[in-house]
Parts: sequence; structure tokens; C-alpha cells
Amino acid sequence: MQSLSLILRVILGLVLLAAAIGKLFNIKAFQAALEQYRLPYVGFLTYVVIVIEFAVGFSLLVSKAIAISSLVSLLLFTTILVLYTTVYNKTLNCGCGCFGSDKSVTINKYEIGKIILLMLLSATVLAFSLIHC
Repeated sequence: MQSLSLILRVILGLVLLAAAIGKLFNIKAFQAALEQYRLPYVGFLTYVVIVIEFAVGFSLLVSKAIAISSLVSLLLFTTILVLYTTVYNKTLNCGCGCFGSDKSVTINKYEIGKIILLMLLSATVLAFSLIHC
């Protein structure tokens, strides 16, 4: 059971690190993606999201604060799901900003499904961390 917990934790950590690093290499594309949601303080939020993704991803890989890290990742993915529902079935011209991508993407069941899977992964890592406390 502990090996499964470790594998899931590493997968989640690597996904978050890859997303943060991708955004760092294309900050303007990520900022343009956030602007499509009409969020306030997009310039500030751009960097906050990158820092959170990087810190949580790194923490999941090397820290003992697994419960906190997986809870933050669950909250992050829940926020993304809420944002996605506001633009459901619409094409985002600047992409979703995921992993620094700037290609157009339509937010549909497939995109929402990916976020739900990441939410389930986060919740599973959280549950394992609470069981092993």
C-alpha cells in the first residue's frame, strides 16, 4: 500500500512540477490564458499559480508535508474545474495555459475529465497520507 502511495505522490508531484516549469517558459501564454477567464489581478495571479504549482510539486516529492501538499493540489484543481465550467464548450484562443501551451483548446468533457482525474489523484494521495499518519 505504501508503494502505491509513493507512486501516486510522485506522479502528482511531477505533473505539478512540469506544469509550473512549462508556464515559466511561456509566462505570456499563461497570462493570456488567465485573461480569458476575466480574473482580476491576472499579472499577480500568473506568478502565484506558478509558485504554488512548483512548491506543491516539489513538496510532494521531497517533503513530509504530504497531507498539506495534496490538499493544496486538490484545492488548485478544484479552482481550475470551477474556471473550466465558466467557459464550457468555448474555445480558448490562447489555450488553457497548461504546461505553458498557447494552442487553442475547447473546454469540453475531455478537458474537464482530465481535471477531475487530477482531483481524484490529489484526493487519493491525501487519503493515503492521512491513513499513514
